[in-house]
Amino acid sequence: MSQTTHRPFALIFVACTLMIGAASGVIFGERSVPENEQELVLRASEIVTTLLEWLPEEHQPEDIVYDGIGGMLQVLDPHSSYLDPRSFRQMRARQEGSFFGVGIIISRRNGNVTVISPIAGTPAASRGLRAGDVIAKVAGDETEDLSLDEVVDLVRGPEGTTVVLTIARPGFKEPFDVEIERTRIPQTSVRYSFLIEPDIGYIRLSEFSNTSTREVTDAIATLSAQGMKRLIFDLRNNPGGPLDAAVGVSDLFLKPDQFITSTRGRTPENNTTFRAPGNPGGFNGPLVVLVNEGSASASEIVAGAVQDHDRGLVLGEVTWGKGLVQTVFTVRDTGLALTTARYYTPSGRCIQRDYESFIDYVTHRNGTDESTAEIYETDAGRTVMGGGGITPDITVENRTLSESMVRLFSVSAFFRFAVELLADVPETDYAAFAESFEPDGEIAEKFWSWVVEEEILEPGVIESLQEDEAESADIMRSITVEVYNATIGLTAGYRKALEGDDQMAAAIDHFGEAAEFWDAFIEERKK
Repeated sequence: MSQTTHRPFALIFVACTLMIGAASGVIFGERSVPENEQELVLRASEIVTTLLEWLPEEHQPEDIVYDGIGGMLQVLDPHSSYLDPRSFRQMRARQEGSFFGVGIIISRRNGNVTVISPIAGTPAASRGLRAGDVIAKVAGDETEDLSLDEVVDLVRGPEGTTVVLTIARPGFKEPFDVEIERTRIPQTSVRYSFLIEPDIGYIRLSEFSNTSTREVTDAIATLSAQGMKRLIFDLRNNPGGPLDAAVGVSDLFLKPDQFITSTRGRTPENNTTFRAPGNPGGFNGPLVVLVNEGSASASEIVAGAVQDHDRGLVLGEVTWGKGLVQTVFTVRDTGLALTTARYYTPSGRCIQRDYESFIDYVTHRNGTDESTAEIYETDAGRTVMGGGGITPDITVENRTLSESMVRLFSVSAFFRFAVELLADVPETDYAAFAESFEPDGEIAEKFWSWVVEEEILEPGVIESLQEDEAESADIMRSITVEVYNATIGLTAGYRKALEGDDQMAAAIDHFGEAAEFWDAFIEERKK
């Protein structure tokens, strides 16, 4: 490749860099670019051009530039990042809460792109796609060597257009084509909400988006109408999202004008305080918030506000500890997520963990040291720790799976076995099959025979699993979960899975403490 061929892209790199500076000027104040900085930008563009000209293997210009920007941001902090066009589109779709597609949940199972479940009420469901279907082609393109993201890009498209999926279905000799029209598919952040006991509601918020406050409000209203008096609000493995969504969701549990969070940055524009505006659709009653080390950012704002105001009981494991606020600057069709501030809980805690060692940070080996942690107080005078995520009021860890169980999950054994069980069941009989399904000794025998045939586990390992009462129960429950997922829906399967959740069981057991918090909160609100 010649310099002439690639120099236009190098100039685009210069333009993008200058646009980043201009975007920053909107936030941090207008300024001209000093001559020495202009020289650095020109030097960067020349380096890109030289790389493209002389590297021993051909590279796409955008790969060089995007990776280079990513490397440039690594010297700042673990969360500043560059969003290439595809990542930027995905982020906006998640925050807006919808996309145009056919309505299927897919994953790789046994090396194949497989339908985990069609979403009820979508074109995929109406066209008869079912769990276990292998998507062999999308619009004629083989999926075998494509990543899941690439398959998703092929399936999605403009509203009203169609896409042809070539389906290989268990029990069918030949693949067949299904033409499906794309439509708007809502991306809900409240994945599950239901009553787990006559007066205990459960809401699972998987991430924060622009629709999260409305979704949680609607879920609270629906469950309250069904008799909910107590609530388990699950933020486990919730990576966060927009700050205003965190404020809106926190507001649903607090008194009007209560302090939710503050941000502090290098410039006055980034020093802000957020208070509860007073949404009338909030929840009144004992509250337990579930968290774990996958709960980050906006999740920690909510958990921290609930804990600092003694509004509810926080239960689970220490959260991730991401207290950095990212501002996303638009650069053409890409985005620059730049850390501009840190956020703090009402008691003054900075939740951000130390990230001096990147490896320790991402592997979560540098949690809070209780002997040196800064101590803060809640409204009621309870002691809470700062500097390393939200430490729960009650620490409960879920039981660790054995290597054998991990192996079964890693090869999707339960999913694949459920598909085998359903191969000869007409879709019209799914509901009846699920209602009568009972994983008895006969089912267990079929499962273990199938595991041996598939050479997943050795006979001696199987015998050990069969003798372990807890793991035997886990195995039968996992089979039932996948049967429910494939027949009567993901919600039914998820409810079944929660029966083996130690943190869920602890949340129910500790509602007494949550009720005490609520009673005190009510008395304070009367003042």
